[in-house]
Amino acid sequence: MKRALLHSLEPGRICDIVNPGGEFEVHANFSWIDVPDDTTFADRWDPETNTVIKFTPLADPAFVTNGYKVARAIAYGSVGDQLDLLYKEIQATGTISATGTWAQHVANVKQAIPKNDPAAVLAWYDANGTP
Repeated sequence: MKRALLHSLEPGRICDIVNPGGEFEVHANFSWIDVPDDTTFADRWDPETNTVIKFTPLADPAFVTNGYKVARAIAYGSVGDQLDLLYKEIQATGTISATGTWAQHVANVKQAIPKNDPAAVLAWYDANGTP
């Protein structure tokens, strides 16, 4: 069992999670509650049932619509890294091609993180860590 910090003006939002004994003195608008060990900051507290509602990305419209954008931005790497791929290809071949290192990198990212498959995007996050 862990301890979660809740704020009365933001019902359901978990502000902090600590091990028992790690609690600290808080303002009257805050309170500590017991929560399961697997509770995360993405979860919500339901004061009516006194239970934690687990965050499920595939049920979140924002994740379903935009999750792939963030994942691809991470997977593509920085603009500097992409420019470096292009520069090295130009230095090696004198041109940029549809089969070159950069184009292959982009194709691999798009294949690993498909736009219209939120379950595959979630699997990518699980394998590569979440932002």
